[in-house]
Amino acid sequence: MGAPQPPTCGMKGVAKNMAAATDPPNDDVDQQEEESEAVSYPLQVEYCGVCGMPPEYCEYSPTTAQCHEWMKIHLPSYYSRLVEKVCEGVSGLAVSGKKQSRGGKGIKKPKKKEVTRSINISQQLRSKKKHVTVITGLRTCDIDPRKASKQFSTRFSCGSSVTGEDEVVVQGDIIDDMVSFILEQWPEVEEQSIHLGKDKKR
Repeated sequence: MGAPQPPTCGMKGVAKNMAAATDPPNDDVDQQEEESEAVSYPLQVEYCGVCGMPPEYCEYSPTTAQCHEWMKIHLPSYYSRLVEKVCEGVSGLAVSGKKQSRGGKGIKKPKKKEVTRSINISQQLRSKKKHVTVITGLRTCDIDPRKASKQFSTRFSCGSSVTGEDEVVVQGDIIDDMVSFILEQWPEVEEQSIHLGKDKKR
């Protein structure tokens, strides 16, 4: 008797299953064929006649307005789609009811406190019957006390020093001349904002 032959039905089933596993589904094959038919080579790419880039990149160009004018004439179909997208974005903002600004919410600057402008000039008595003129409140009129002290010393040819954060002491009884000099040197200072004080012993 000859040797027994191996069953053939089992081998055929295995080969059939392997072929089914390797072959792609018919749906995928149909989709690939449709895509290959939709795309034709070589591809034709349109370029903007103003910036030289493809139309979808014109919005990043510094000549966006000129690019859009060129599209109206040479690429009307693309320009119409662009306008439709812009209109959809605007309508979406209108429905939401919220105003959007580039860069998000801005930082609110703190409001400056309004300071009443008031310069006080007084005469004070020192020892041995010597008088000094004291000026305070210069900063309320945006005047730097240190710079003002130098100008007082030059104008009246006398000693002048800054003795406080907003106080200047000038040697001598020059209270009347000081008022005239301040109004002349700083025109933005109003005469109503200058107040004269009484004599005080220092």
